[in-house]
Amino acid sequence: MLSAGRGALLLTALSSLSQVLGFGYRVALSRLAGAQVMGLYQLIMPVYSVLLSLTAVGLTAAVSNLTSRHLALGNGRAAGQTVSTSLRLFALALLPVGAVVLLASDAISVYLLGDARTRLGLMLLVPCVALTGVENMHKHTCYGSGLVGPPAVVELLEQLVRTLAVLGLLAAFLPQWPERAVGLIVLGMVACEVFSACTLVLLYRGRMRRLGRTGPGEPGRTRRRQVVAIALPVGLNALLGNLLGAANAALLPRKLVEGGLERTQAVEQFGVVCGMTAPMLSLPIVFLGALNLVLVPRLARACALEQRERVRQLLDRAMSAVSLLTLPAMALMAVVGPDLGRAMFHQEGVGE
Repeated sequence: MLSAGRGALLLTALSSLSQVLGFGYRVALSRLAGAQVMGLYQLIMPVYSVLLSLTAVGLTAAVSNLTSRHLALGNGRAAGQTVSTSLRLFALALLPVGAVVLLASDAISVYLLGDARTRLGLMLLVPCVALTGVENMHKHTCYGSGLVGPPAVVELLEQLVRTLAVLGLLAAFLPQWPERAVGLIVLGMVACEVFSACTLVLLYRGRMRRLGRTGPGEPGRTRRRQVVAIALPVGLNALLGNLLGAANAALLPRKLVEGGLERTQAVEQFGVVCGMTAPMLSLPIVFLGALNLVLVPRLARACALEQRERVRQLLDRAMSAVSLLTLPAMALMAVVGPDLGRAMFHQEGVGE
């Protein structure tokens, strides 16, 4: 099992490679699809985040936390039971939510997102969310059990598969109407999630076989109560943030139209800001996601073993690392951002 620092460094290195692939993907996607399709794509992505918040985000946090806690206490059977319970709760949440999205896709695209051309991509988000939820729960169970390297490599391969799938579909079928182009992008995401979900399920099963399902387990009612106690506040917090993001995505193009732009120009400008500028701003904080993935299970383990001093040490080191790495990186982005934007996307205004 890797230490928190080594685990974070490994994840950071792999995340950096994934960021490089991701930027190459973004550049190729923006050049191949154009700013208008990127704008439509960015309109539906907040819906994707909202759907995950309603169904999977809280459960993902629960399986990571509880798996680490149960394994620290030698209760491997309870860890496996927690994953099974979380997957059932995910299915119960996704069925009604997905049905609403599919049946009301026309109304959502026209009245909430403000553009009927988002409907096809919106409908294809439902299987994408289903696969993403399965993938994330098994991945975070691996992280919670102390297995860092293999799931991180799968995440890197996932980025590569997404790049090949999405760009391959666009290269094969473009030119298309913007709605179909957005649908092709989401279809490529679905293909990528099939790979990730299948791979991580196999990885999880191998990990649990090695750890063994020993221990007394947990009663079903206790298990569900533990999962919901973590999943509900985490999910509601994520839902609130993503609802604000979705409202922002829906309102910005409309306000640009009110300001005098044509609808097509407004969607293009929105695509530049959210599809090109925003990913640039995520570069300096690549370390934070990796640190979070390895820190949360270790905090849960230390709390389960009542190691209060260990908890304080982990938090102190994490805050120091964030301060030392993130602030200088953001200052550097303020200086090189405009030049980097023009070089990467060949689009004026990306870095401003």
